[in-house]
Amino acid sequence: MKKHLSNLRKVLGPGGLIAKQLTGYEFRPQQLEMAEAVASALSSNEHLVVEAGTGVGKSFAYLLPAINLALDTQEPVVISTNTINLQEQLINKDIPFLQQVLPQPFTAALAKGRGNYLSRRRLDSLLTYERALFDTKTEVENLARIVEWVNVTEDGSKADLEPQPMFAIWNKVASDTDNCLRQRCPTYETCFYFKARARVNEADLIIVNHHLLFADWVLRKANPYAAILPEYRYLILDEAHHLEATATEYTSIEFSNARVKRFLDSLCNPQGKAGLFIRFQSTGSIRLVENAREEANQQFTSILSWLERKGARDQGHGVTQTINQANFVHNVLDAPLGELQSRLKGLKDAATTEDDQQEIDAHLRRCRELRNDLDIMLSHTLPDYVYWINTSTRGRFARTVLRATPINVSEELNAHLFEKLDSIIMTSATLATNQNFDYFQGRIGLSRCRELLVGSPFNYQDQVEIHVPSRMPDPRNRAFTQAATAQILNYLKLTHGKAFVLFTSYRMMNEVYEEIQPDLEQLGIDVFKQGAGLSRSAMLTEFRENINSVLFGTSSFWEGVDVRGESLSSVIITKLPFEVPTHPVIEARVKQIEERGGNPFMEFSLPEAIIRFKQGFGRLIRTKTDTGIFVTLDARIKTKFYGKQFLNSLPPCKIVAD
Repeated sequence: MKKHLSNLRKVLGPGGLIAKQLTGYEFRPQQLEMAEAVASALSSNEHLVVEAGTGVGKSFAYLLPAINLALDTQEPVVISTNTINLQEQLINKDIPFLQQVLPQPFTAALAKGRGNYLSRRRLDSLLTYERALFDTKTEVENLARIVEWVNVTEDGSKADLEPQPMFAIWNKVASDTDNCLRQRCPTYETCFYFKARARVNEADLIIVNHHLLFADWVLRKANPYAAILPEYRYLILDEAHHLEATATEYTSIEFSNARVKRFLDSLCNPQGKAGLFIRFQSTGSIRLVENAREEANQQFTSILSWLERKGARDQGHGVTQTINQANFVHNVLDAPLGELQSRLKGLKDAATTEDDQQEIDAHLRRCRELRNDLDIMLSHTLPDYVYWINTSTRGRFARTVLRATPINVSEELNAHLFEKLDSIIMTSATLATNQNFDYFQGRIGLSRCRELLVGSPFNYQDQVEIHVPSRMPDPRNRAFTQAATAQILNYLKLTHGKAFVLFTSYRMMNEVYEEIQPDLEQLGIDVFKQGAGLSRSAMLTEFRENINSVLFGTSSFWEGVDVRGESLSSVIITKLPFEVPTHPVIEARVKQIEERGGNPFMEFSLPEAIIRFKQGFGRLIRTKTDTGIFVTLDARIKTKFYGKQFLNSLPPCKIVAD
C-alpha cells in the first residue's frame, strides 16, 4: 500500500510524471487526497463514496489506483460513466495520455452493448429473405450503405458508420443474443462482436456506461453464463448520482404498442411481403398475425378509454397516470399471442437447420416475454412496484406505454451489487446533501463504506457572487412568473446575455420566453430555447460561439453541460428544483416513506432538490479563470427553515442580497 501511495505522489505531485509531460500543470492536493483514498479502499476491499468538486481531476484520481490494482492482481477493474462525453474523454484522452506517461504498460478497452455491432449472418439473412421488408428510397439507401460498409469497417460498430443508419434497418442486422449461434455460427471467426469481446476480456481497465453495466447486472442475476462483461471484483462508478435511476430503469418492465408492432411486423409486415412466416412459407399463419394486430388495437384502445374515464388529459406532452387497480382492462391480446406462440413452436419443431431453429426460437422467446409482461402489467403480480401509463406522440405515431417500476431498489442493489463485489468506488461532484452522504447511501442501500468530501481547488469566494433578489413572491403564487420575468431581464441586461436560465417546467420557460424575447432581440441578445428545433448539442455549440446569447433550458441542462470562459458568465435558477409530486414513481416513493412513519419532505424531496441545485450551480465555474454570478429567484431559500441547507451545500461564495 505504501508503495502505491508513493507512486501516486510521483505521478500527481509537484515535479511528478504528469507535471513533466503537461505544460502548465498545477499540483492539486485535493486530487492526490482522492487518489490515495481510492487506492486505500481498493486494496482494503472496501467501498468508498467520494464527492469531488469541479476542477479536482477525478478521472486521474481513480484511474491511477485502478491501473495499479489491475497490474498487481492481474484482474480487471470496471469503470462506468453515465454520459458518452465522459466515456469518450477516458478512452480517447485520459487513458492514452497515461499510457504514454506511466512506466508500466497497461491495456484498456471500451465495452459496448451487443446491439452496437453488426452481425454478418443476420445481414446475409436479411439480404436473402427479408430485403422486401424495406422498399422506400431512404430504407434502400441505408441498406446499401451497410452492405458497402461491412467490407471496409474494422470494428463493425455502428459508431463507425456515418451518417447513422435508420433504427428499423440496423435492428434487423445488429448482433443479438437471441439470434446468436456462437461458435457454431459460420461467421464466428470474423464476428465483430466476439472480436470486441475478446479485447474486453484481455483488458486491465474495462470502460462501460451505466446502461451496459446494469444490462450485464440483470443478465448476470438470471444466468451468469449470459453476462456481457467478464468476471470482475472491482468497480468504479463515476457520475454515481445516477446509480439509483439507472438501477430503477433496468429493474422496470415496459409493455408498449410500439413493442407489439415490432414483434408482429417481424412475423409478417403489413404489406405481407416479408417476415418470418413469409420466409418459412407459413402463409396460414398470416391470418393469426392480422388477428393479433386487431386485438392489439383493441387492447390499447381500451387502455386509452380507461385513461379518458379517469379524466386524464393530454396537455401537449402526453399523459402520465398511475394504475391503482389490477385488471383495469380485460386482457384481449393474450389469446392471439398464445396462438402465435403455438404456431412458432410448431415451426421450430419442423425446422431442418440449426440456423432456422435459432431464428424461430428468438421470435418464440419474444412472444413469451410479451405475454408474460402484459400479464404482469394487468394483474399487478410484482409486489412493491408502481404501475403506470405514459402516452406520447412522435411524428404521426402515438405511443402508449405500460410500465411497472420498483418503488425502491436499495435492497436489490445491496444484495446484488454491494454484497457481491469486493470494492466499489462511487464518485461525483454532487453526492452529498448538507455536507453528508446519508441520503445517497440510504437510497442505494449502502450501509458500510468509507466517505470522503473533497473540495474544489477553485477560489469560489473570488470567482462567484450569489445573488438572491429581495421581495420575490412565493413561487406557488401566480404573480411569481411576472416578477421572475422582470428579474431575468434585468440580469440579462447586466451581463448582456452570456447566461443559462434554468427552469423546472416547460410552461414557465415558454411564458418567460414569449414575454422577454422581443426585449432581448432589441438589445442584440439571441435566445436559444430548449424544444425550439435545435438539438441539445447544436444549442450548446451555437451558444458557445455566440458570446452575446442566452440559453433557456429545463432538466437536461442542469447537469452534464460544460461551457467555459466568457460565453457563460451567469446562471439563473428560477425555482428550487423540487420534483413534481404528481409523477407516479415520486408519488409511490413518498407514500412508502409515509407508511413507515417517515417525513417524505425531509427524507426525499429536500435532498433530491439540493442535489439538483448543486448541479445547476456547477454549470457556472468550469476553470480557475472563470467568473460569474449565480442567481436564485426562489425566495424560499431565505424564508423557509430548509433554505440554508441549499446554500450550505455550495462552496463558500460571496452572497449579495439585491
